[in-house]
Amino acid sequence: MKKVWRTFKKWFVPHEENDHKPHILRARSIAVVCVLAVAAELLFLSGFSMPAYRSPFLGDIVVGALTDGTNAARVANNVPSLEVSPLLERAAQEKVNDMVANNYFAHTSPAGLTPWYWFGNVGYDFTYAGENLAVDFSDSQDVTNAWLNSPEHRANIMDANFTQFGIAIATGTYEGQPAIFVAEEFGAPSLLMAAAPETGPSASAPSVAPSVAPKKGVTAPKSALTVIVASALTTSSSDQMFVAVKGASAEVAPSVPLATGSAPVAPHVAAATPQFAPQTNVVQQAVANPRSAIDSLYLFIALLFAFALLINIFVRIRIQHPDIIMGGLVAISLAGIFIILNQHLFLSAVIK
Repeated sequence: MKKVWRTFKKWFVPHEENDHKPHILRARSIAVVCVLAVAAELLFLSGFSMPAYRSPFLGDIVVGALTDGTNAARVANNVPSLEVSPLLERAAQEKVNDMVANNYFAHTSPAGLTPWYWFGNVGYDFTYAGENLAVDFSDSQDVTNAWLNSPEHRANIMDANFTQFGIAIATGTYEGQPAIFVAEEFGAPSLLMAAAPETGPSASAPSVAPSVAPKKGVTAPKSALTVIVASALTTSSSDQMFVAVKGASAEVAPSVPLATGSAPVAPHVAAATPQFAPQTNVVQQAVANPRSAIDSLYLFIALLFAFALLINIFVRIRIQHPDIIMGGLVAISLAGIFIILNQHLFLSAVIK
């Protein structure tokens, strides 16, 4: 314990043995910290913030972090967590792959394929479904925050009618720059489907009704074959981060005859869902959220040097060294500048 105290005193407390100059506030320490901070920022800005480009393993970490973000938000708002559905993961993967292959970012493809095409393509027979999209983000927590800050996307995440979801990502080009595309598919399976294991498309795939935009002010009924889709709050038609029917809160699928031989769709009954269990650990969260991680590092540096300055100033009020105080202020200022810079870059990405 005495050794710990001596070390702490040497680095943080001004006294005779360190010439009233705590080692953490000396020029050498400040220089090392500043060089490391600049190197970390350059690494972040050079593309380290796109972990999904590196390997499928890192891509899985990003998906896991997005999954955790959605379920954590639901649980925090007293909404049951969602079960990860392999079929919805496949539907989401097919959707992002199609956006990358056909160079678009929208709920409906240039070929006229609505989100519900991908549900039917993998054999997901639903009574309630929805979709959130994102592109050009470098941090998975930023994706979750952007969805939660949009009333329509938040409504999808918090909708208690949904019991399952699946998330997928794909790397491609957006507005001429490398970017990550994200699709989050929500669903509530029919009772017939819920009773069977999710092993792949069923022998008789369910018919999926096309989506039709409702009239202004119309609320979508919560009945069989009703689908909910998040709409975008955009700055202009060309600067969209989430793309859907602007100004609408739902798209209603009209009733259509079921495919011959297929069983009727059972009314949706909310099923019990498992409690939220994180799919990623602290290290994986840092990898999937590089901006959040590096900003946390800068915040730690700022607080550490602020703490050191307070001790230095008030322990020996009569003995002050301007160069020591200036060094601490430099470290704090640099950390603050990088936090503001990274936040600005994030905001620039959101309004694209």
